[in-house]
Amino acid sequence: MPDLVEMELYCLEARGLIARAEDAVQQLGANGACEGHRLMAAQGLTAIRHLNRIIELHRNRLAFAALPNAVSPPTPPRRTWLALLRQRLTSGDPVLETRV
Repeated sequence: MPDLVEMELYCLEARGLIARAEDAVQQLGANGACEGHRLMAAQGLTAIRHLNRIIELHRNRLAFAALPNAVSPPTPPRRTWLALLRQRLTSGDPVLETRV
């Protein structure tokens, strides 16, 4: 459980960094900074957002693993042409006849 609490702190810190970076990008635009500086700030903001997504995914995996009886959702069985053919044969529909 300490890992999950630690991840929550990382998520909180990442959100704070994103807020500061967004504010810096807005300030650069408002103060008339050159295009190069604004592009560098925007790239930094994009990188921080990407790292935040990675941290959030890791936190979600830890939270899911911490749940009691955590089981992945069942996948529906694959339907094959043979199963469809059997279903039609049992329902009485014409299977191999062409419709006119």
